[in-house]
Amino acid sequence: MQMPLKPLRDASEDASARPSRGWRAGLVLVVAFVAVLLFWGWSRGSDARSLARMPPAERARLFQLTRDKAEALCGDRDLEDRCREEVELLSKFPECDAECRTFVARNLPSASR
Repeated sequence: MQMPLKPLRDASEDASARPSRGWRAGLVLVVAFVAVLLFWGWSRGSDARSLARMPPAERARLFQLTRDKAEALCGDRDLEDRCREEVELLSKFPECDAECRTFVARNLPSASR
């Protein structure tokens, strides 16, 4: 008894389909990564955008309150995390002059590797 022959699929069809799928998957990953980076960068600037839209008198009052709070928090080494948060916010105010930037630099931890 003789077995019927099955037609063989052309190997070149499978080989051409694989790189196309891999290329698409790679493109999707790259686009997703870029989208995440853009969102992260946009969200990091949200405080500065909000401050820029505030009326100047209100922003000046908020700046002074934030500065006073940062000075109080940064005086206590047990509150380093809260100090860093206030100092980071303080650095985003347009009112943060040279003296303020010196205070910010002195109270932000140096970058680690």
